[in-house]
Amino acid sequence: MKKSVAILLMSMMMVLMLMPVMGIADVYMKQKRQTDAFRMMGTEQPAVNVVEEIWITPKGVRTDNPEMSTIMLPDEQKIIMIDHQSKTYVEQSTDLAKMMEGMPKDEGAGDHAAMHQMMQQMTKMDVSVTDTGEEKVINGWNSRKYLLAMNTMMGKNTTEIWATEDLKIDKKLYDQLMTKMFSGLPGMQASMETIQKEMEKIKGVQVLSIFTMDMMNQTHKTRTELLEFKAAEASKDLFAVPTGYRKESPDHH
Repeated sequence: MKKSVAILLMSMMMVLMLMPVMGIADVYMKQKRQTDAFRMMGTEQPAVNVVEEIWITPKGVRTDNPEMSTIMLPDEQKIIMIDHQSKTYVEQSTDLAKMMEGMPKDEGAGDHAAMHQMMQQMTKMDVSVTDTGEEKVINGWNSRKYLLAMNTMMGKNTTEIWATEDLKIDKKLYDQLMTKMFSGLPGMQASMETIQKEMEKIKGVQVLSIFTMDMMNQTHKTRTELLEFKAAEASKDLFAVPTGYRKESPDHH
């Protein structure tokens, strides 16, 4: 339970922080993501090379690739992970109190206290953004280079970010998504204020990011390249789980 929650939350934070900032109303994006294989908390994470489709709306975020879909619903403080191969899905709350309710009954108060402490440590982040002033054209967009440095309990990481102001944005909606998603985690409010202040230095939509993590004596990279970005109306059933998919408990994965 502890390992699965830790991996989930760290992945979720990285996705939201490195995601191109949302545009006006509903936004559709297509991106190419390449991730090295790595090992996290005893779990092997295979290399990934996929093209993903992303919808960002005021209600939440949905990411789809051929194998997996991820739905993040800030107002409900919930994330849904859908496995298209096994036709199953898992729901996980981002509210710590609800996470505790889902823990096995044979886990005592000590386990709950340990979980709370782990969450506090995970949400402590030292984040800084540097504007390098370097510019170039990426996929037709005039882009500017920024360097994002972050220290967490999981290790140190850096991200080379190229962002463009050629695309219109509504940054307030993105900030609201970030705040709502992590409001239930202990210690996250203080971290969010610092994170948002630093991320404001990045002007425009992220069109290319190269994320490098140094963790537990290993280094791995994730390269994310924006291929398409447009305002569009999302379908009403965007956040619905496909019919016929079976729900499983988080501990099953």
